[in-house]
Amino acid sequence: MKPYNYILLIFVFALSVNGSCEHQEEGQRFIIQNNSEQEIIIAYGSFPIPRESNCLKSGAKFEYEALIRDRMIKPHSSKNFERMRLGESLISRPNDTLYIEVFYRADIDTMSCEEFEQKFPLKKEWKVTLADMQAADWTLVYTPEE
Repeated sequence: MKPYNYILLIFVFALSVNGSCEHQEEGQRFIIQNNSEQEIIIAYGSFPIPRESNCLKSGAKFEYEALIRDRMIKPHSSKNFERMRLGESLISRPNDTLYIEVFYRADIDTMSCEEFEQKFPLKKEWKVTLADMQAADWTLVYTPEE
């Protein structure tokens, strides 16, 4: 077999293993701009955070510190959120929705888990599709409602 045939064979094999090019998640990210006077915490996932779940600060101290490090945005600044590890994607199928939610750090720090569940102090929610993620890198701006 000629060398260029091997390259073609490898390319076809790679496509069959990884799926089609149109569904690759490379470069999935979003930027949150915090235009408030408060530190905010961003939660995101395939489903909205249910009220009856444990509050965001539950867990070990190092887990809470990681939450602050990875998900907190200081007042009047921005943070880039993107796929963290190889093989992990924010959303991967055309009908998927990514829920992005904003909470004030002060609420998380001062409320008990029970109070957090009762009041559920969600400040903002965005729903994002795969088409939105593939369109371009983009910024969501959080500005508190007066």
